[in-house]
Amino acid sequence: MRKKGIKIKKLFKKFSRHVASCESALWVCNIDTAFESWFRVELCPVLCFKLGFNSIHFKYTYPDSNDKADLYVETPRGDIVFELKSFVSGQDANKKKEYPKQIARLEELVHNLSGVLQVITFTTFTGYSEAYMESYCKKLFGGSWKVLGPRKLIKKYPLYVAITSMTK
Repeated sequence: MRKKGIKIKKLFKKFSRHVASCESALWVCNIDTAFESWFRVELCPVLCFKLGFNSIHFKYTYPDSNDKADLYVETPRGDIVFELKSFVSGQDANKKKEYPKQIARLEELVHNLSGVLQVITFTTFTGYSEAYMESYCKKLFGGSWKVLGPRKLIKKYPLYVAITSMTK
């Protein structure tokens, strides 16, 4: 972690190495099924390495709402809030409707809530063309979002990931 939060390029590299070491990666990275919870759990060891076990939480509630983010990390400089979304071609009508709302809510956190340092999205894609994934990410993440990907999480598997970040 740096002064302004987590570097997404470094996060991608560490996460890719970690996933490659998991026996379950063969299934998760090859099957046309969304594994959002698996990704959330497997992000923890990567984040724990620098931030410590007690810094990672699964119960971030958005202000004035009962809605929850997927994960957040407490740091001395402020919280880092994560949203994860796994898209599988032909199975995503509701997700495509809701994800832009979640992204807008993350932007609001960074701009309007003093306790949030950074927001990060972790979006996986299975079964989509590279052109579609790129245009979809461009449509979702404009302005001051930093975008990495979409790119293959592990070169030999067809699963793609885009990691984006917005920092105060």
